[in-house]
Amino acid sequence: MAELTADRRNKIAKILVQEGSIRVGDIAERFGVSTETIRKDIIYLEEQGLAEKNHGGAISKTNVVEKTLDEKEFVHTDEKNAIAATAVSMIHDHDTVFLDTGSTTNAIARQLIIRSGLTIFTNSVITAGILSESDNEVFLLGGKIRRSNKALIGGWALDMLDNIHTDIAFLGSDGFFGMGGPSSLRYEEATIKTHAMKVSSRSYVVADSTKAFSTSHFRYAYWSELDGIITAGDKLDKLHDDIGNQTAIILGKAI
Repeated sequence: MAELTADRRNKIAKILVQEGSIRVGDIAERFGVSTETIRKDIIYLEEQGLAEKNHGGAISKTNVVEKTLDEKEFVHTDEKNAIAATAVSMIHDHDTVFLDTGSTTNAIARQLIIRSGLTIFTNSVITAGILSESDNEVFLLGGKIRRSNKALIGGWALDMLDNIHTDIAFLGSDGFFGMGGPSSLRYEEATIKTHAMKVSSRSYVVADSTKAFSTSHFRYAYWSELDGIITAGDKLDKLHDDIGNQTAIILGKAI
């Protein structure tokens, strides 16, 4: 019996790593055991530092450990490029744009290099660098630089946002499993995203569909407060389930 239990827990841990999250009912059905047994398995995996309990299930502990931007840049690149192409197609000539910090918004910035006549605000040192040689007006918000992703955060950045208006904002997310909206691992970055939404006529989350299997600490908006999410990937059914019908789901198309 102990061997069977250990084998099941190893398999559950593998599922967590691969899928990012599990639901108690689904896993109980998959292994043909009771939900109480799976809850005990989750408690064990949490004690081992592999899982974190969530309402109705658990998430992989690895999903609440922030990856550096360099690590993110080389993950799901096809999806991010497809999302970026769709986002860029939604920007009108002479628009004022806010680009959040992140690997997906960096993909948008790379495709905006060939555009001209836009006014672009960003809190990302990297995004500003990508766009610095383009024929667009580029403004970098002030503030403290976060080392892991080169984001500018803090009061200076918020003050600058409060004094501008943008036509469209593209915002990243660290995940939204069980959150009711997009979220961020860091409170300071969540507040930047919330302020960017307030000063923008249209606001869209840009995230590949695997974000529906991961979660984070600070929700910065409810889905109903956004104009939509631009996404791509093979996890769209799960994303539809989480978001519902209140928010437009716009599928990225590869260029």
